[in-house]
Formats: sequence, structure tokens, C-alpha cells
Amino acid sequence: MSVAQSASHVDGRTARRARNRDAVIDAFIELIMSGQNDPSVDEIADRAGVSYRSVYRYFEDRSDMLAAATERSMQWIRPLLVNASGPVDNDAPLDHRIDAVVDARAEVYAQISDILHTALMRAHEDPYIDNELRKARDLLREQIDVRFDQELSQFSARERTLRLTSIDQTLHFQSLDYVMRERGHSRDELERYLRTQVRAALTIPEPD
Repeated sequence: MSVAQSASHVDGRTARRARNRDAVIDAFIELIMSGQNDPSVDEIADRAGVSYRSVYRYFEDRSDMLAAATERSMQWIRPLLVNASGPVDNDAPLDHRIDAVVDARAEVYAQISDILHTALMRAHEDPYIDNELRKARDLLREQIDVRFDQELSQFSARERTLRLTSIDQTLHFQSLDYVMRERGHSRDELERYLRTQVRAALTIPEPD
């Protein structure tokens, strides 16, 4: 075998390894997205079209695989979070802004609910996941602060912070997960509840 043929063989093997590793990550994510919160290595390997043994040639252990899957998922989720408060003019009527926020947040939740549910369960033991979720929460809170600045500005500084926290908590993905997954409410019921809570936080007068 010539040097060129040898190099081509190595490059081909490296590319195949990368493809198989990506296939394992994608299979892991797909299984979680289908509702399997803790898929076995056999299930992952079968979905990826690789052998059980080969999975551990691509990853040191299950935690390494989870970290890779989480990083891949966050690459997909981040752009969704950027738009999770809706593409609406901040000077639009309040009802329009509330509708935009609620519609956008509910839609993003619908797209990421299964992977999010798994991430929330694992955040306490995985610093990377916990950090990514914290950054997402900070981003979403900032979006709400900007979106409803007109209404929040009527309150004192301390009351504004409290009202913002109320809205932030109401629209928190973990809160949506509770309403939909644990309490079994429909998406229409969820959106009606969110609109009511957000409007109340923005319109009920500050206590004397």
C-alpha cells in the first residue's frame, strides 16, 4: 500500500468513526425525544446501527455520552430560546405582547419538552447541564424584562423585581413541564393559564 493509499485509509477510518459517534449521539437524543428518559446502551446501539461494543470505543462511559448529547442538544435549543418571547414590537398593545410571549414559550416547550425533562432530572448531578439551564433562565428573564418594560416601569424598583420574578416563574419551562406533564393539562389550558397569570402580574396595582 502506498503512502497516499495509507493516508486515505486512515482518513476514511477517522471519518467513519466520526459518523458513527454522531449516529450514537443522535440515537441517544432521538430516544429521549421519543419519551425514553433512560435508554439502554443496547437500545442506543440498535438505533444508531452500530454494535454494543463499538459504543464504548466512541465514549469513555455513559456520562461521557450524556455530556456529548447534552452539548449537541443545546446547540439546537439555544436558537429557540433566543426567540422564546416572540418577535413582537415592545411598543405593541399589552395583549399582543402577552400573546406573543405565551405562544412562543409554549411552542418552544412543545419542541424541547422531552429533552428538557431529562435535562432537569440530571442537572443536579451534571455541572454542564446545570450551567446551561442557568444561562437559559437568565436569558429568558432578560427577555421578559425588556418585553414588558412599559408596564413594569410603573412599579417601584423592589416591586418591579417581584413582578418580574412572578412572570419569570410562571413562564419557566419547569413550570410548564409541571402543568403539562404532571397535572395533565392541555396546551390550550396551559396558554390560558399563562395569559391570566402574566396579565395579573402586570396590571394588578402595587400594594400601598
